[in-house]
Amino acid sequence: MRQLEKKLRKSIASDERSRLENLKNYKILYTKSEPVFDQLAAFTAKMLNTPIALINFVDQESSLCSLAIINESGIAFENFEQHPYLMSNALIAGESGLGFYAAVPITTDEGLRVGTVCIVDKKHRKFLPQEQRKMEWVAGMVKKEINRRMTNRIMA
Repeated sequence: MRQLEKKLRKSIASDERSRLENLKNYKILYTKSEPVFDQLAAFTAKMLNTPIALINFVDQESSLCSLAIINESGIAFENFEQHPYLMSNALIAGESGLGFYAAVPITTDEGLRVGTVCIVDKKHRKFLPQEQRKMEWVAGMVKKEINRRMTNRIMA
């Protein structure tokens, strides 16, 4: 965990200002539930046969999704029991705890990772390469949507 934590801190420190500024410019933080993102999340859950899928825009908070944005290709925890350093997280431990989590980053045209498409399950499961490719496709759709919104604001 310490290596991952160090990598996270170093990555966040170097790009964090640019990433947060970019994220703020998209005006997608702290908004109400948005149908287009809800529909993409529901599509992802159905396509990957998982009970939960989320589109998450990552600000400064510490979460599983903040771990996912430090890696270009995302992150997968197929079995949290194999990662005891994560067991202190209330979402992972306990009766309603998670067994599986996978996420791919949503990357802007500037190359900044501003969010994730993630899938979650209470059961342990494998994360297959074709599932990652499908999630990357959804992340690309999210990117197109936030770019469309930015263009519309600039043109208005």
